[in-house]
Amino acid sequence: MEEDTRKALNDLARHRMIHRILADIRIDMEVCEIEGWDKLEYLRTLQKEIGGLGSAYIIAKQNTDRRA
Repeated sequence: MEEDTRKALNDLARHRMIHRILADIRIDMEVCEIEGWDKLEYLRTLQKEIGGLGSAYIIAKQNTDRRA
C-alpha cells in the first residue's frame, strides 16, 4: 500500500475516533446536566489530561533528541 493511501486511511480512522470520543464526552456532559454536576469541572479535567499527554510527548521527544 502506498504511503499516501496509508496516510489517508489513518486520517479517516483518526477522524472517526475523534467523533466517537466527542460523542462520549457529550453523553458524559448530559449525565452531568441530569445529575447537577459541574460540566466545566469535567471539561477542565479532560483538558488537563489531554494537556498531560502532550507534555509527556514533548518531554519524551526532548529526551530522545538529547540522546541522538
